[in-house]
Amino acid sequence: MSSKSAGAERMARFAAEVDWSKVTSPYHAQRYGPEVLEQLWAPDRATAEDALVDLHHASCGDGSLVLAAAAEVLPFLVEAARDQAVTVRAEIMETVTVVARAGNAAPTEGVDPILKGRWWRTVAPAWPAAWERATDPLLPLLDDDDRDVRAAAATVLAQAAHRADELTARFRDRFESEQDPWVAETLVLAVGELARHTVERREEALAWLRQRMTVEEEGEEPDVEEDVDAWLEWFEKPRHDVRLQAVAALRRALPEHVDPSYARTTAETLLTSPPLVAGSSEVYRSWPVGVIVDADRQLGDDLPGRLALALGLLRHDGAGQREGGLRVAASLMSRWRSAVPELLPAVAESTDDPNPGNRASALRVLAMCGAAARPWADRAAAHLTEDEEPHEPARRYAVWALSRMGDERCVVPLARLLTVRGSGFADWPPVLSGRSWEKDDRNFSEALAPFTAHTDTLLGPLLARTRTASTTERGAYHGIIGRWHHDGAPVVPRLLELLESPDPDEALTAAHALSRTGPRAVAADRRTRLRELLGPPEFWADSARVDPFRFRFLTGDDEPVLALLCSPEESGYPELSAGADDGARIRACIALGPLAAPAADLPRGLFREALRGRPDRRSDAPKDVVRRARALWRVTGDAEEVLPGLLELTGCSASEGYRTPGGVEPLCLLAEVAATHPPVVEQVARRLRATAGERLGHGNRFDAMEIVQGLWELTGDPRQVVPALTDLVRICPPPGSAHPTVLEPLELLAEVAAADPASVAPVTPALRALLDADERPVAHDHWRAVLEDDALCAAVRAVLDAAATGAGEDAGEDAREGTV
Repeated sequence: MSSKSAGAERMARFAAEVDWSKVTSPYHAQRYGPEVLEQLWAPDRATAEDALVDLHHASCGDGSLVLAAAAEVLPFLVEAARDQAVTVRAEIMETVTVVARAGNAAPTEGVDPILKGRWWRTVAPAWPAAWERATDPLLPLLDDDDRDVRAAAATVLAQAAHRADELTARFRDRFESEQDPWVAETLVLAVGELARHTVERREEALAWLRQRMTVEEEGEEPDVEEDVDAWLEWFEKPRHDVRLQAVAALRRALPEHVDPSYARTTAETLLTSPPLVAGSSEVYRSWPVGVIVDADRQLGDDLPGRLALALGLLRHDGAGQREGGLRVAASLMSRWRSAVPELLPAVAESTDDPNPGNRASALRVLAMCGAAARPWADRAAAHLTEDEEPHEPARRYAVWALSRMGDERCVVPLARLLTVRGSGFADWPPVLSGRSWEKDDRNFSEALAPFTAHTDTLLGPLLARTRTASTTERGAYHGIIGRWHHDGAPVVPRLLELLESPDPDEALTAAHALSRTGPRAVAADRRTRLRELLGPPEFWADSARVDPFRFRFLTGDDEPVLALLCSPEESGYPELSAGADDGARIRACIALGPLAAPAADLPRGLFREALRGRPDRRSDAPKDVVRRARALWRVTGDAEEVLPGLLELTGCSASEGYRTPGGVEPLCLLAEVAATHPPVVEQVARRLRATAGERLGHGNRFDAMEIVQGLWELTGDPRQVVPALTDLVRICPPPGSAHPTVLEPLELLAEVAAADPASVAPVTPALRALLDADERPVAHDHWRAVLEDDALCAAVRAVLDAAATGAGEDAGEDAREGTV
């Protein structure tokens, strides 16, 4: 049969046997037809790959669910994988594996009520039967001529839990004759995957895996002259070193079992050179770092075994093993506090490694450990100059390490790096997506902040960098200057000098930096110069202007902001008045408060207009209603003008979890207003308390934290906030996550503890447990884990110290009263 005829025959079968109404994209309205399956047979590999991508998405989306299309196309995906004319056979098997894994991962019990009606892993009803039918046609692929297909077949069949006993035996038999090391490793992992599901042959499968933890002896070599056949059998018999895969397989089969032999086997394997690959040089043989890291990870909770492995690797003769040791050490210290004193001395010794990449890595690990690495600061300082350290990345990690330790020897190198555009240092700390070993966390915001005493060296280069920076970068640099100022650095005099510079860029840079300092009116005597730089209101600090609000902050002069509320004819700044819109005017009313009383009808009218608005969705607030309410209240000081509207907006807050118009903004403003109007304090407190409880019941820490903060500011009553704060400490994620993290409720708890030490007693045992734990209660395996754990411990200690100090003062007061 010609290829054209075969294609026509397949197309006819695909059209007849597939319900194409179910084969659709989960991301858009596209429907597929028989041609998408036929394209798998395309001689052009790119066409076949594109078709497979479409079928992959139609079957399992992003790989987390099993859609109806999967059962429809599975028989034909298997048919294509079996046909050697298809160019993407191994890739097809990978898609089938992803779908099968998603099917196995689906919940077998009822979904939690909170997730009812929400997205959750789903499996099309027809999938289990289709998957069972596909197992037998896949079996011959274990003996395919293509090693990639053989390995893919083992991986996909490892998902066939319904045939676990039969398949583990089949995999073991295939292993005995498998010549390719990679396929042999895959077969061992497949046995481990299915051993969890075996019934009759479980112990047999586990015993076989334990045997693979040793290297099979070659035995005595037969005399080729005496018996050629015996010698050939001995020579051709596969002897694969699959010790690491056997450990991984046993960990998969027995996830709760910790066996010290796993660590011994892993160490014995990794501390010797890997098998020599044909064509490679004996001199450069080393285990890939990824293999070392994965093998260490398989040891799970066996900290003693993993520490021994890390130390062995760090002291190994091979540069590759030492590199892997540094990664393993970083991983262990990111997870366990006790690993730091065990490993840090050996890591510090690695700063003198003959391999430059390893020196850079060792310095990076010292930086990760921050204050704990201070005893080895001299080692880092020995890598600051080109004469001492020719490897530039190592020099820059030395600077970062010293800055994390708070060692002033990094100040001059930091000033130099500020003048280099490609410095390797970011402007801001990394965002959440940057929390991995692959992402660099060096940044100027954190590197410069501790060195308040050295602004004479750092301020000039930082301002020069600011002048050429983007708007976002300028925000980071102004923040550094603001922190220096609030920590007591004398930055204001220097900035005031620069404000008089004839260079407008230099003057504007100084003005925007001054706007991050305080107190207000710090530049009152520079009013004339700032007036020359005045421009319209800006949300961001514009490089070419100083807007009226920053002008007011710097000089104390209200006139430019008042001009936003005037007509051009009445204004001393007609250009500002002419360009002002309602948003700028509302902002002016909020800033000026009673000074804007002559313009009170403006926010009053805009607020009433907003209340009359009817958003399309119930959960949407009328446009800008909260800002308009705040503006009216700030200008008039009359709570009665805004309370009815705010009470109406928040009336269903506690009964409809995600229906409060505008989220928590109306509630927070309501709490602020109620604090000035005693008759409604109790009513508003009840509403806040009930809404916080309702949000916590839905796991909504974002709203709950803001509401509890408002409740505390309104009532100052620990009894009203401690239960909610206790829940927030429990459900909020660790530092480094999306805000609020656990740091925010802990900060508020410290404030509450200072006011009433006894009120936080119910939560103190859990807080002490956080301090006493060896395993860090933060995300592990990234460069900022130690930093985030240090921040968590500091926040916990602040609560406990506040409670202890307050309790001591109360006891002293009681004693004095008793004496009297």
